[in-house]
Amino acid sequence: MKTKNKIDRREIEIITAHVLKKTREFLVAHPEQHTTFRQQYTINKLIKKRKRGIPLAYLTGHKEFFGLDFLVNKHTLIPRPDTELLVTETLEHLNTGTLGNTILVDIGTGSGCIPISILKNSKTQLQTFAIDISRKSLCIAKKNTEKHGVKITFLHGNLLSPISKFKNQKSEIIITANLPYITEEQFQNEPSIQHEPKSALVAENKGLALYEELLKQISKILIPYSLFLEIDPDQTQPITSLIKKYLPKANIEIKKDLAGLNRVVIIK
Repeated sequence: MKTKNKIDRREIEIITAHVLKKTREFLVAHPEQHTTFRQQYTINKLIKKRKRGIPLAYLTGHKEFFGLDFLVNKHTLIPRPDTELLVTETLEHLNTGTLGNTILVDIGTGSGCIPISILKNSKTQLQTFAIDISRKSLCIAKKNTEKHGVKITFLHGNLLSPISKFKNQKSEIIITANLPYITEEQFQNEPSIQHEPKSALVAENKGLALYEELLKQISKILIPYSLFLEIDPDQTQPITSLIKKYLPKANIEIKKDLAGLNRVVIIK
């Protein structure tokens, strides 16, 4: 028997505002606002879906990230506050350094929230690529670039495989990646994420299979690069060992999130 999730007043207000094409603040300020029969039917339908555990972001088609509004759907991972640290650290590297020609590559881009947030806040001119193995995710990411007025070249494929011209580049490469890093067990034990695309969340080898494959690819790059990865805090030691295996000369730095947990690995 399926149990229903609780839905609070705030979520009901967000759903109602979405259906009425108003802001939540407007509805709070105008409690007398009336709904038509059709609008109320749609509101009730979305509330029922939310009670079944479907994420609010999928119901409204929007999610805020790094102060920006992003389009999302069931084919994209929902942007999370923890990932904002990845953007912050990348921007700090870009904005405080004395970089020349720089190429930004976001791997597993999903909604495109990471490279778009970086481009909207970077002081550095960046040629930007975003890669994803899901064509449906790339469609949403393209819509988000149009929404935010930034230029990104999108490539379909697995990790760095779509890019072959790094060997002839003289630019520094900045690589960001929030790849699937949770285990099958974690996925099964966490109902709140089971409506999101499993392929964007789960990886083999204790969640590190894709990161290991990426590190193998990066070990063949012969030009300056910096790598920013989001991880599960429990993966700190295993991923450090993988980095030392494939990139033995690399400098490794671990950054903590607001909860004081290891969240972003920086490799230079």
